[in-house]
Amino acid sequence: MHGVGSSLGNYIKDMAQHLSPPSATHPAWQPCGAHHVAVYGTLRAGGVNDIARLRGGIVRTGTTTLNGTLHDMGWYPGLTLEGDQPVLAEVYPLDDALEQVMDGIEGIWPHDVGEYAKRVLTRPVTHMDGSVQPLDVLVYEALPAFVQNAPVIHAGDWIAWYAAQGSPHSDEPFALRTGNSAAP
Repeated sequence: MHGVGSSLGNYIKDMAQHLSPPSATHPAWQPCGAHHVAVYGTLRAGGVNDIARLRGGIVRTGTTTLNGTLHDMGWYPGLTLEGDQPVLAEVYPLDDALEQVMDGIEGIWPHDVGEYAKRVLTRPVTHMDGSVQPLDVLVYEALPAFVQNAPVIHAGDWIAWYAAQGSPHSDEPFALRTGNSAAP
């Protein structure tokens, strides 16, 4: 895990270098407008890319369920919002700086590698105190063309499913399946 944490830290530092004014090679970054993000995979608490590594002191707002189809992309999942499988997601506060770093992890900005798209959904979120409130949340959806040959995961909790597979995370730097060097 140490190697993965170090790699993620290096990735965040590299992303900071990309947070410069737009140019011909880097289009202007666009925020989604939501104030929360719903994470269902490696960015969940305890995941190899735990969101707390991106934003120290971040406190989970609550949980929600995303409906779709969960796919096995190796050591990370891809969720398409087509289908009716309930998938557990943790909800966290979101600001522009965090969103921009997450866009880099998901391969959306500064170079779109074609794996994910940003979607804003209104979902009922169960807060830590048990109350439920509808919130607009950012979800990184795997693009259907990208996951078309990936196995479907018939489980609603990716962290638990992955742990049950007995496959440790690689100490290699995080990389999307495209192998694009611009991706994390």
